[in-house]
Amino acid sequence: MKITKVNVHMLQKTLETSMCISRGGFKVRNHAIIEIETDQGITGLGEGIGNAAYIQGIIEAKMGELSIGLDPRNIEDVRRALLDNQVYFERMGSAICAASAIEMACWDIKAKALNVPLYELLGGLSRDKIEAYASNIYWEEDISAMTQCAEDILSKGIKSVKAHIGFKDAKTDLKRVAALRETIGPDINLMIDLNAGYTFTEALKACELWGKYNLFWLEEPLSPYKSSRLPELKSHTDIPIALGENEFRTYGFKDLFEAGAVDVAMPDIGRVGGIWEAKLVCEMAESFGVQVSPHNYSSGVLLAATLHLMAATPYSNLLEYDASDNSIYHEFFPEPLAFVDGKLPVPQRPGLGVELTDQILEKYKV
Repeated sequence: MKITKVNVHMLQKTLETSMCISRGGFKVRNHAIIEIETDQGITGLGEGIGNAAYIQGIIEAKMGELSIGLDPRNIEDVRRALLDNQVYFERMGSAICAASAIEMACWDIKAKALNVPLYELLGGLSRDKIEAYASNIYWEEDISAMTQCAEDILSKGIKSVKAHIGFKDAKTDLKRVAALRETIGPDINLMIDLNAGYTFTEALKACELWGKYNLFWLEEPLSPYKSSRLPELKSHTDIPIALGENEFRTYGFKDLFEAGAVDVAMPDIGRVGGIWEAKLVCEMAESFGVQVSPHNYSSGVLLAATLHLMAATPYSNLLEYDASDNSIYHEFFPEPLAFVDGKLPVPQRPGLGVELTDQILEKYKV
C-alpha cells in the first residue's frame, strides 16, 4: 500500500460569543483536517493542532510531497521521514503539528486495513468508556454566566469541570474561583487553566489565594518559555501542576519529568508528534509517577484519536471534552456521542471511527 495524495481540509466554525482566556480571546475555531488517499482505496483522517494555516502551508508546500509513496502501515518509516530525516531538525512547532496529523491519518488507514478499531494496535482495550471532564468554562465579566455554564455541565452527568481564568490578576479572579466552587459543591473536581498567562509572581500569588478551594490542578500557570521556574512554583503549593499542550515529542517531556516540573502531563496527539509519540510520553510519565490527561480541544478527529489512546493506556485519566456547541465534534461520528455516568464510549468501528462527510465540508470548509 502506498500514499498517493495528502489533502488538507480547512474547517472553520464561527462562535456566538468570544472564548476569553488569560491572553485574549477568539471568535472562530479553525481546524486543519488531513485526509490521506492510498492506492488501495483506503483513506485516513488526521488533525494538526496549533495554527491551522501554518499547518496547511507546511503540508501543501513540502510535507505532503514527502509522504507520497510511503506505506502508511509502516508507521516508523513515516515518522522517520517526516520527523527525523530532514537536514535541519524541526524540534518543535508547526512542522511537528503537521507531521502529527499525517501520522494520525496513517494509523487510521492501518487499522482500517486490518479491520480493527485503532485501540487494538495500541495495546488493546483496557476500558470501553473514558471518564471526561468539561473544559468549556471561559472568563466572563459576568460571573453568573460562568456559574450557569458550570451548572449546565453538571446536568450532563460530568463530574469534573475546568475554567479558563486569569484574564485579570489573581486577587480579582479569586471571586470567580470562589463562585465556581460554591456552585459545583465540594465533591466535584475543579480545575483552573491559566493558559500560560501569568508571570511567576502572579502564579505564586494565585496558588496562595486559590489553594483553599481544593483545586484538582492548576494548568499552564507559566509561559512554556519560563518552565525552568515550575519546580520552584511547585515547591510553594500543594495544588498539582498540569501542562504539556505546548510541549513537543518525548524529549521535551523528559526534561519536564526529570526537573520535577509537572504533576499531570498533557500531551496533545495532534501536536506532540502523533499517536505513537503520545503513547511513548504516556509510558514515560508512568515511569516517573506522573499522571497523564491528554490535551484534547479541537474537532471530533482529535477526540476520536484521544479516546483510542486512553482506551489502550490504563494509567491515563480524565478525557478533556468540550461540552459546548463550539467545536465540530458530533458531526464526525456516525453514531451519536452519548455520556454514560460522565463517561464517553470508545468508538468501535475500524480505524479512528470518524468520517469526513460531504455535509461537514459543505457547512464548515473554508
